[in-house]
Amino acid sequence: MHEPASGAGDSDPGGDPRPRRAGLLALAFGSGFAVMTIEIAGARLIAPVFGLSAVPWTAVIGVILSALAVGSHLGGRLADAGRVPLAAVLAVAGFSAAIPVLGEGLPWLARDVLGFIPGALGSSLLLFAPPVLCLGAVVPYLVQADTESLSSVGRRAGDVSAAATAGSIAGTFATGFVLLPALPLPVLLALTGAALLMMAALSGRLLRRSAGAARLLAGAVGLGALGLTAARPAPDTLHAEQTLYASVRVTERAWSNGRTVREMWQNGGSSSAEYVDDGEPAHAYATASLALLGGRLAQIESVLVLGGAALSLPVAFQRRGPDMRIDVVEIDPAVTDLARRYFAYGRRPHPGIRVFHEDGRVFLRSDGTTYDMVYLDVFDHLLTVPWTMVTVEALRDMRARLRPDGLFVANVLSPLVGPGTGFLERFGATLAEVFDEVRVHVADPSVARDVTQNLIVIAGAGARALPGPERPLAGVEPSGRPLTDAWAPVEYLQAKVLVDGLGWD
Repeated sequence: MHEPASGAGDSDPGGDPRPRRAGLLALAFGSGFAVMTIEIAGARLIAPVFGLSAVPWTAVIGVILSALAVGSHLGGRLADAGRVPLAAVLAVAGFSAAIPVLGEGLPWLARDVLGFIPGALGSSLLLFAPPVLCLGAVVPYLVQADTESLSSVGRRAGDVSAAATAGSIAGTFATGFVLLPALPLPVLLALTGAALLMMAALSGRLLRRSAGAARLLAGAVGLGALGLTAARPAPDTLHAEQTLYASVRVTERAWSNGRTVREMWQNGGSSSAEYVDDGEPAHAYATASLALLGGRLAQIESVLVLGGAALSLPVAFQRRGPDMRIDVVEIDPAVTDLARRYFAYGRRPHPGIRVFHEDGRVFLRSDGTTYDMVYLDVFDHLLTVPWTMVTVEALRDMRARLRPDGLFVANVLSPLVGPGTGFLERFGATLAEVFDEVRVHVADPSVARDVTQNLIVIAGAGARALPGPERPLAGVEPSGRPLTDAWAPVEYLQAKVLVDGLGWD
């Protein structure tokens, strides 16, 4: 049951088989580790296009599992045939791991050509399936090489599978908690490919099948150089990094109005934008919110902002109310650090602004402070609001933090006609379960109704509690079952915007 010319019987009769077996288990461990690195890094790679909602994760996980299954099936037959050495399989895995490094623009093309869900599947298939398919073939090869007789095949197969699973566990924690924050995605994926080439060289030595170690080493060095080259930021990028929570960039460029704007991007969506010359917010929703609240801001003594990003809006609130107490809940401390380094928040002290780095729902349940206004400004991506923040239960927690005449304000994105209004209709029904009065204002009246646009939701205890409707109302009526923690298909509803074709002005 050995790979021809590579089995245990080819070792020296008096030699110790333990180092060889340890090497085989190390290969199994490494293959499992690489699978999870490709999966987790791959989800981040397509996040700027598809976000990190259930849709892209389902696509990536489904493609990875399918590739592993096909690879395992083919690997058993290749191992039995004995014509393709394991070193060749690992070499192909290593070089194909560079496909995501070279094909970073593919997800954008796939979304434009195929649509949202098919685009996520197609991107995952083309970028991640080739190396994972090869890695799926590794375990059958190693089981064959490690098995000396039929009487031990079960034990040896179990050991190899356990080593591969242990590698996957280690790869999950190491990639998610250490490697992603430490390395740019192109570098991480290129180094994964380089490690697989080194594994190919090791397998050639262990199984005594020529692997061209010098060529593999040169290929590993080349992949590392490719990753470093691909990681170079664009000319307008001031900073880029992978945090525990998101892919983050800070850019600076001139907008169509001729003014220079500094933006923070999280998972492909522009989460904050402000003019460099005066630090004022540049996004339409921020200026619309300030206009809608108008003179009411002078009466507001305390605000809770859920979702901080570069803190452009909290800073603008405090400019208009210097004595205002503003608590900001931002889950990612890395973006607060970037706000301090690159944005108006860091230009001078803001003693009235406190930032709490934790999940919004956890904060709402653990803190009993009440406020004059709660402002919800959280996005996973271009469109996607985290579902946990828009359910009846979440909104009730927010209302509990409001004083009797307090305001709830939220920034959401939606077209005003067509199937893409599904989320807005359901969110309206959810708001109606919690608040007595709800209005949805258009941020920019010049934008066509079929175009995805910023909308400002204002809700409170009654009509008198809300500021006057200086801007037009959205005109989308609440409809459907309210969103709850038990059933909140937010990603599905908001994906309809992309499935129908994302319009943007």
